[in-house]
This record gives sequence, structure tokens and C-alpha cells, in this order.
Amino acid sequence: MSADHPKKKISKPKAPRAPRASKASRPTQLLLPLAGLKTGKAAQEHGGETYAKSGRRKTARPFDPRKPLHITMRSSLAVAERSMLHPKRARIIKNIVYNAGKRQGIEIKKYVCVGNHLHILLQTKARRMIHARPALRAFLREVGGLVARVVTGAEKGRPLNLARQTATQQTQEKENLRFWDHLAWSRIVSWGKDLLGVGKYFLKNEYDAIHILTLNCWPDVGLQDTRASPG
Repeated sequence: MSADHPKKKISKPKAPRAPRASKASRPTQLLLPLAGLKTGKAAQEHGGETYAKSGRRKTARPFDPRKPLHITMRSSLAVAERSMLHPKRARIIKNIVYNAGKRQGIEIKKYVCVGNHLHILLQTKARRMIHARPALRAFLREVGGLVARVVTGAEKGRPLNLARQTATQQTQEKENLRFWDHLAWSRIVSWGKDLLGVGKYFLKNEYDAIHILTLNCWPDVGLQDTRASPG
């Protein structure tokens, strides 16, 4: 070969390029939260004073049928002679909670009445959300409406009929809003250490209830009327 013609460089064969993934086949980023979806503490709690002051529009109550739910219902009107611990109504209010639970398929795990508020630890018997959420909603509506009627209705001398609901759901919700300070507060309770902590909290509230009974000299009200029934 002549020196006037330089040798051609032989290029190495390139590796075949991998096919580009289509948009449909690309993995979805799961680490970032979806817009508008509650995370952290807000994904477990709902209602109460903090929720009312936040100015947020009403959203669905966080709820897991596989876990217990701690409910607190508070009324600033339920003090002194209107207290929910008053001998006239302590047992009636407890029966309202347990009877509503039976009707709506709710298991009452713990209950304590502390005069101006109720603590209820419950779990729905249904584990499918399609059945459990309506049961929880009906339970809260029934308890909220009937307890409000017992406290305010007994004061006005109207006869009480606990078997009857208010004329319409709208009327019941208005009674609920007038009597209760805020939307019922709730928090999903995890099994284990969290549940043990809630148990201690209920025990502390039982002591508070005993203190209120002693201060008001209400001997007709036994502790069994303020807390969960044995078993």
C-alpha cells in the first residue's frame, strides 16, 4: 500500500442503545405526597378546637376500620346542674352510647364521662370501609343528638323518649351544633404502645370523674355509670 494513502481507522462497534421507556411504563414517584392529601398528625386526627380554628372546609374524618378510634365530645354547657355526670342523666347518657353502638355495629372498648365531655374508645365491627364509615357516622350523629336532648330537654321539662330520633337529620345536626362546642374530635389509635398510652389516659379521666362526683356530693352516681362496663 502506498504511503500517500493513510490507513483507515477501524471504529469499534457501539453497543445497542436501550429502548426508551414509554410514559406508561415509567415507574411512578411514590415518595412525594399527593397534593391535598393529609400526612403525619393530620392524617390521624379530625375535629375539635384546633380543626375549627384552622378555617379549613369540612373534610372526611380519617378512619381505619382495622384500628380503634378515640373519640372526644365536649360541651361547655354541660357544667354544674347540667353536667353529664349529674345523677339525673349519667346512667342515661351511658346507655345512649352503648345502645347506639349496638344498633350501628360499633364495639365500645372504653368509655368515661367527665362531666362536660365524653371519652369513647371504639372500633367498628365491620372491617370494610364501605360499611364501617356509614356505621361510624350514624353512631356519632345518634349519640350527639340524643345526649344534647337529654341535657337540654330535661332542663326544660320536656318528656324524654330515647327511642325516638329527632324529626329530621337536619334538626338533629342543628341541636348538635348548639350543644357541642365543636365537631367531635377523633384520633386513630395504633396497636401496642399507643393503645397502652390511651388506656392510661382513660384511667386518669376516671380519677377526674371521681373527683367531680366528690366535689358535688353526688352519691347516687356510682363509678359504673361514668366508665365502661366490665367485660
